[in-house]
Amino acid sequence: MNREERIEKARQIARENAPQRDEQEREIVGRLTQRLSQVGASQAQRHVTAAERSGDHEYLGPDNTPRQWERAVELARLVTIARAKRRDTITYGEIKWALYEELKMLVDQSMFPTLMEAVNHGSDGVLLSSLIATRDTGKPGDGFLSYAANMGFDLPLATLQCRVYDHFK
Repeated sequence: MNREERIEKARQIARENAPQRDEQEREIVGRLTQRLSQVGASQAQRHVTAAERSGDHEYLGPDNTPRQWERAVELARLVTIARAKRRDTITYGEIKWALYEELKMLVDQSMFPTLMEAVNHGSDGVLLSSLIATRDTGKPGDGFLSYAANMGFDLPLATLQCRVYDHFK
């Protein structure tokens, strides 16, 4: 079997396994979403803070843990989309907790803006990250609106969020 045949065979296997992977993703996101609704934003943040203070966990990052980082971005995206379908926001702490629950790794505060940028897909035509908010204000962090404007989304936050809700009905 030559190189092209091996590549095509690998693609065929990937296509055949895609429905199974999609179903597994739905199960994971469903479980995480259900757990998040039971835990709530405050308790999720307390769990993350306790894990951070323990000091014995690895931190996610695109350079030091590329495979896990890719998975973290996809999970953050999926739990945020699940929240968008409920027409609600999600807190930083809830996302950190969901990633910790699934991957047993933490997101350093300095990497969180990078994670939030990564959940946005250009093909969506909306800023999914507009739904990721601080627990105290219920709004994205201070740098979000300037980030949104730089990305061509120079609109009020409520408008950005409504567009996300409508996109992910």
